[in-house]
Amino acid sequence: MNHFAKVRKGKECTVNKNHLNSYRESAERYHQYLDDNPDTMDKPLSETKNPCQIERDETFWTASCMMTIFYSKERQQMLQQLLTEAYGKNPPLVGVDSWQECLEGDLALFFEVNMPSPPSYKDWLRQNLTSQHFIPYILNAAYRTKNPEGRTVVDAILINPNNGFAVVVEAKVLTDISIDITYDVTRNQIARNVDMMLDENLRLCEPLCRRDPEKTLFLLLTPEMFKVVPSRRFYGYKFHDYKKNPESLTADLPHRKNLTERKISHRLGWLTWEDFHRTNKNCCPWVSKK
Repeated sequence: MNHFAKVRKGKECTVNKNHLNSYRESAERYHQYLDDNPDTMDKPLSETKNPCQIERDETFWTASCMMTIFYSKERQQMLQQLLTEAYGKNPPLVGVDSWQECLEGDLALFFEVNMPSPPSYKDWLRQNLTSQHFIPYILNAAYRTKNPEGRTVVDAILINPNNGFAVVVEAKVLTDISIDITYDVTRNQIARNVDMMLDENLRLCEPLCRRDPEKTLFLLLTPEMFKVVPSRRFYGYKFHDYKKNPESLTADLPHRKNLTERKISHRLGWLTWEDFHRTNKNCCPWVSKK
């Protein structure tokens, strides 16, 4: 339970004790199926899809991979190696000189974290609904809603509460990024994550309330085959567009100003599951069996 962030209910911060149920149930279903079927070769997809869903589940890949690094005796060395590969030798953060500086402290790792949508975006969307959608019944409903965008569920967050450094992780196995929200058909998932990370979250429970927006990085984590040929997924197009043409990020976040001058695109990184495996052979060992 240490890797599920506390959520605020009134004045109290508590952890949902049922959060692990989906993990346990999926794992138990999988192991029971393998016990009953030691040889799954030639089994039809209609039979294996449900009990073997864990094999493609991003939540399991993310938890297994990142916890392996987090609990390694060489955690800081491995994290520095991965961050260097994703962002370069020096952190793309103002006033921060080294990855060691980012990582020194009581690091915390959380999965499936609910992060609030930026108020500035919600205010902007209320004023620009007709430019972001065109279906009448959806627009009619939009004018009634008090919350045009709900919380963003982040696959993982690595945070250092001592200095506010954080890495927001968007993990993919087979899926692509979402391309819209209910009331905005132009809002893709990478832009949404970046938008969220640029706001303080002082009302969140400890230690998430200590995250510094100016010391937060976005990390895309995918299979290597999609990084080698980025055009195979929409996130490949958007990631490289944001990196090569920073103005395109401003265009996708029109309520944000001076993103280019703030060099936000430098804070976007892309790693693969295979990168984690090369760093620590116990991370996603199944990728070596291809």
